Amino acid sequence: MRVAYFDCYSGISGDMVLGAFIDLGLSVKQLKTELAKLNISSFDLKVKKVKRGHIKVTKVDVISGSKKKFNDLESMLKVIEKSKLDVGSKAKIKEILINLAKAEAKVHKQSLNKVHFHQLGQIDTIIDIAGCVLAIKILGIEKIYASEVVIGTGSIKFADIVFPLPAPAALELLKNRRIKINPDISHETVTPTGAVLLSGLTEQVATMPSMSVEKIGYGAGTYESEYLPNSFRIIIGKIDEIDAADTIAVIETNIDDTLGLNFDLLFERLFKAGALDVFTCSIMMKKQRPGILLQIQAEDDHLDQIIKLVFEETSTIGVRINKVTRRKLNRKTLNLRTEYGIIVRVKIAISGEQVLNIAPEYDDCKSIAIKKSLPFKVVYERIKAQALKKFG
Repeated sequence: MRVAYFDCYSGISGDMVLGAFIDLGLSVKQLKTELAKLNISSFDLKVKKVKRGHIKVTKVDVISGSKKKFNDLESMLKVIEKSKLDVGSKAKIKEILINLAKAEAKVHKQSLNKVHFHQLGQIDTIIDIAGCVLAIKILGIEKIYASEVVIGTGSIKFADIVFPLPAPAALELLKNRRIKINPDISHETVTPTGAVLLSGLTEQVATMPSMSVEKIGYGAGTYESEYLPNSFRIIIGKIDEIDAADTIAVIETNIDDTLGLNFDLLFERLFKAGALDVFTCSIMMKKQRPGILLQIQAEDDHLDQIIKLVFEETSTIGVRINKVTRRKLNRKTLNLRTEYGIIVRVKIAISGEQVLNIAPEYDDCKSIAIKKSLPFKVVYERIKAQALKKFG
C-alpha cells in the first residue's frame, strides 16, 4: 500500500502542502491541466525554490488577475459541481470545503448558509484544496498519516480584532489532534486551510509508520523563522498491509460498586456509540476489595459520547485515556450466497494478495442455525469451508 506521512514540525498551510507535493516530484504541468477543469477565472501557479533553514524547499503561490471571490459555501460548491473533475475528486473537495464552513459557522455561531469566508474566499483557497486532493490521486496515495502539529504563541488580526494563534477556525479544526506549542514562534503556523486538509485527509499517529521510503518533499511557508525552518515535509513510501497502523483511544476505569447486571446494557450502548472493543476483567482494588477493570477502545470521534455513557451507566467518577497505535491487517467484508440459500457476510483479513483469515459473521450464522434448527457449530464450519473455497 502506498502511503504518505505529513510531518507538521513547523505547522501546516494549504500552500505548504501543495509545495511539498511538487517538491517530491508532482508534475506542475499535469497539476495545472487537472486544475484547469475547475473552469474558474485564469490563474497560474508560481513555483520557485527558497531557502528555509539550511535547505532549499518549494514555494507555491497562486497568481490570479481576477478579483472574484467565493464568499460563501454555496458559491464554492457550485464551482466544484460544475467542474469537469472526476466524481471522486469532486466529492472529496466538497467534503473538505463543507468541513471548513462548519468550523467557521461554529466559531461565529452562524448557520452554514450564512458563513462569510472573508480571506478564505480568495481563489487560492479552492486551488490549494483542489490541488492537494488531485495530487493525492495523481501520485496514487492510498492513505495519509500525520504527526502532531506545532503552533506558535503570537496573535493574528481580523477586521481590527486581535485573536491569539491559532486562528479560531483553525483551532476548531484541530480538535482531537495533538498540538505542540513552541513559545519561540510568534507567527501563524497553522492556517484554516492547512487545518482542514489535515482533518479531512489524514489520520494522526504517534510516530511515523514503518515504510519503504520512496520520495520526500518540502513545502515552504511564507515567514522565515529564526528558531525553526518554516517548512512542511511529506514522506511517501510503501508499507505491507500487515504494517498498516492507526491511532485509537483506550479508556479505562476501575469499578467496585456497580451491579454486574448493569454491564449487559452498558456493553450494548457502548458498541452502538462507536466503541471498537469493550471488555472487563477481575481485579483486586484497595482495601482488598474485588473489582472490575472496564476497558474500551474507540476512535477520537466517539470519545465524548463513550465517556458520557460510562459515567451515566456505572458508579465510576473518573476514567483514564491513553492513545495507542494499532497495527492491523487490511480487512473487508464480502457477501457469500451459502448452500442454505441465504446470503452471509464474511470478514476477510488480507496481507498483500494473501488471505490470512476468514470469519463468517456470527449473527448471520446464528440466524441460519435457528431457522434451520441446526447446531451453530455445524452451520459456522460449513459456511467457513464454503468461504475458504471461494475467497481463500
